[in-house]
Amino acid sequence: MTTNPIRRTETPRALIMTSITQALALYDMAGQIERLRFQLRALPAAPAIPHLDSVTAQVHTLAGILTAVSDQVNHRLTLSSADAKKAVVAYSAVLVPLGEAMTELGRLQAEVTFFNFTTHLGYHNSPSDPERQHRYVNDIITGCCDAADEALEAAAAELQASAVELAPSPARVQAAAPARTPRAANSAQANPAPATPPPAVAPRTVKGR
Repeated sequence: MTTNPIRRTETPRALIMTSITQALALYDMAGQIERLRFQLRALPAAPAIPHLDSVTAQVHTLAGILTAVSDQVNHRLTLSSADAKKAVVAYSAVLVPLGEAMTELGRLQAEVTFFNFTTHLGYHNSPSDPERQHRYVNDIITGCCDAADEALEAAAAELQASAVELAPSPARVQAAAPARTPRAANSAQANPAPATPPPAVAPRTVKGR
């Protein structure tokens, strides 16, 4: 029966470090998604219309996250460790909610773009009731932001839960830690010098009274 050469060279300490690395990468990706959620929530609420530049920046950020997640999947498909395979499953699972969030942000960007085009550039088909159009756009923007936030929350939670599963337990870390050997005692401690006897003291003579 042949043995796997990779498994033979994997020490417990190396496996622990691999688990920690995978878990930290998942936590980092979840953190990026949480920061995007914070930025989306910072957009002005109705009846204000978000600035197109701000919305476009959020779309670009999410596109970068999606690309990074796809790259993580492709990279870990070439690895053979069990932790890498678990990470692939976690990254693949968040592609769906991230895609849903991208759809919502795309709708948000399109709606803000159209609103700016029709209201600020003298579009020939400008609505006859601008207030009604404004309320309509606000409803769409609010719905898109809420749906995107929900999808991003699900993606971040999935990554965080997977990171917890991959993170080694304290007992596992302690078991894999190399045993500590006592420090070598120095020569003075190993071979203590014989105690020097105190100098002889002459007995006192008792003087006569």
